[in-house]
Amino acid sequence: MTQIREMTLKMIEKLPEEKMIYIFNILQNIEALSVDQGMQKKDTTEDAFITLMKYSRTLPKNFDYKAELESARAEKYGNID
Repeated sequence: MTQIREMTLKMIEKLPEEKMIYIFNILQNIEALSVDQGMQKKDTTEDAFITLMKYSRTLPKNFDYKAELESARAEKYGNID
C-alpha cells in the first residue's frame, strides 16, 4: 500500500461517522469523472476515425502519382534553382 493511501485511510478512520457521507459523495464524483473522461476519449478517437474514413477512396488505375507530385511541387515552389 502506498504511503498516500495509508495516510488517506487513517484520516478517514479518524472522521466522525456523520462526515463520512461527504467523503463518500466526493469519491463517487471522482469515480464518475474518471469513467466519463475514459469514455469521452474513446468517443473522440472513434469520431476521428470515422471522419477520416469518410475521405477514404481508391484511386483510378491510371493515376500517376509522380506527375501529380511534380505538378504540386511546381505550383507551390515554382522554379527555385
